[in-house]
Amino acid sequence: MNRRGASGDIRHLWVRNLLIWAALLVLLLLSLIAAYIPMGRITTATGIVIAAAKSTLVVLLFMELASAKPLIRLAAIAGLVFLMAMFALTFADVLARP
Repeated sequence: MNRRGASGDIRHLWVRNLLIWAALLVLLLLSLIAAYIPMGRITTATGIVIAAAKSTLVVLLFMELASAKPLIRLAAIAGLVFLMAMFALTFADVLARP
């Protein structure tokens, strides 16, 4: 790879990461604003949706899962399924208590 190609790749990487960082900051501000607005029951749901958007940005773009090999994607999905099963078991335990 020549020098010009390497600097172009580095510039592209910086621009991409700065855009992701700016999006994460916007979502952070949005979650902060949503926390202070009385919205009743949807306040928690709004926070969860914003957190899911932030984690999706991190997982897909920072961790480069969007361009990863299928085996790595499968491992990530397995981890997510395991985490969801643990949350489901925890909530089932809490909800089943008298």
